[in-house]
Amino acid sequence: MSRYDWRHWAFAPIVGLLVSGVLLMAGAVGALLRFVGAATAPAAAELVVTLVIAVFLTTVLRIVRAVPDIRRESAATERAVANIGSVRPSEDTLVARRLKLFKEAAEAGGDCEGVLSARSALDESELANRHHLDHALIWALPVFGFIGTALTMAAMVGSFGNALDGQGDPSVLIAALKQYVLPELASAFGVTMVALFLSVLAFGAMALVERGERANVGAADEVFLIYLARLPGKEAAPAQAGLSRELAQGLTKELSQVQGLTQELAHTRGRTEELVKGLDALRTAVERLTAAETKPQRYSLVREQ
Repeated sequence: MSRYDWRHWAFAPIVGLLVSGVLLMAGAVGALLRFVGAATAPAAAELVVTLVIAVFLTTVLRIVRAVPDIRRESAATERAVANIGSVRPSEDTLVARRLKLFKEAAEAGGDCEGVLSARSALDESELANRHHLDHALIWALPVFGFIGTALTMAAMVGSFGNALDGQGDPSVLIAALKQYVLPELASAFGVTMVALFLSVLAFGAMALVERGERANVGAADEVFLIYLARLPGKEAAPAQAGLSRELAQGLTKELSQVQGLTQELAHTRGRTEELVKGLDALRTAVERLTAAETKPQRYSLVREQ
């Protein structure tokens, strides 16, 4: 975008002021008031309607600036859907920014879903901040209309007071009402009607643009849903392989420990059997010794000659 093209920030207010001034000078503002029912077109009402038209044109031109960006983002998203390789991460588009973050998070082993979700939230916040001034201008349109109504009614009250001139004649009062009050009331409410109608048009344009921008954000997020759905499977394979290796190593270690324990138990069992045999032999010897001591002994006397 050129620095001084129609999308420059000063273009919209300058054009709005110029066009509204031309309409005022050409009498189009007074004709508009008469068209909406104003019997007269006082200077205050025409000035307020001119200001309302200037604000309306400024707001619409500011809103229209987003249309090329919406088309560019839509085209980039369509290219990404057809072929993700056609998107360059260096581009200033929604899908390009997401692709760059997706690659960086995947290479670093981070949470790709969390990164893309944060990027989407930032884009939504950026959209709201981008049109903050536009919403303020749309809100100001009916306010200017009510200001014009108040000014017109104030002028009406002043004219009505001057017409009475301190006379209490009912016929004078009725004539003053017909001449000063009723026409000015129509003009006053005509200003509000014009402001409200233009605010509705500006709000409709704003709603269409914001819907297109949010649709682009949703479409850019949808491009990477498939990749996010496939990403856990790709990350799980190395993780499962590593886990399998760890389990195998752990089982091998446990098996070797069990084998060593089995050998030790077998060796201990052999020693235990030898000890039991030795105890049995000792018991047998003790029993024999006991039996020999308890057996009666026979002694014979031999006389010496």
